[in-house]
Amino acid sequence: MKLNKKVYVFDDIIDVDSQKDINNLLINDYELDGKYPFPWYYIDDITLREGHPRSQRRPGFTHEYVKYYGEDEITGKQVSRFHRIFIPMLQNACRKLGIMDVNVLQGRSFLQVPLNLKNRDVDTPHIDIYDRDNFFVVLYYVCDSDGDTIIYNERKESKKYTIKQRVTPKQGRVVIFDGRLFHTAEQPINNTRCIVNYNLG
Repeated sequence: MKLNKKVYVFDDIIDVDSQKDINNLLINDYELDGKYPFPWYYIDDITLREGHPRSQRRPGFTHEYVKYYGEDEITGKQVSRFHRIFIPMLQNACRKLGIMDVNVLQGRSFLQVPLNLKNRDVDTPHIDIYDRDNFFVVLYYVCDSDGDTIIYNERKESKKYTIKQRVTPKQGRVVIFDGRLFHTAEQPINNTRCIVNYNLG
């Protein structure tokens, strides 16, 4: 799947009631099917694994829906019962681009809270999967927030990145782009920032 280097942004990718359901589940302590509260897991760095030499030690919370096991696998493995609530969003996103058949390689959510930084700062530029060439990112915003997603023109690590596009978090908005484009996020200063991030092949 080639996205022709474009970045696609669609608002209200799912209906407003579904947006509210996801928001309530991930942020407002509701339960799936009335019995499963959403579990968040602390991570040492929101962008890079613990101990990575470029880690900025920007803590946050994550939840993994589909685990990626490497380039030899056609699909990832579902590891969370909560994955199913995002399938309509993924289907609608693919439909917008005329994509009929995809494999879910990886799916996660991230939650960041303001860290009381004096100046707005960006996290380390990265790509989500380093050992695969042909995949794309579907990034869904759970709530309105500050902390833009920044997508760069570069496909390799660089000392100076050039901005291709900025996208501001808005509930119900989805941004779709080629997975080989380096990208990052600004640290939120005023609000909780919560996203759903899927990599599709």
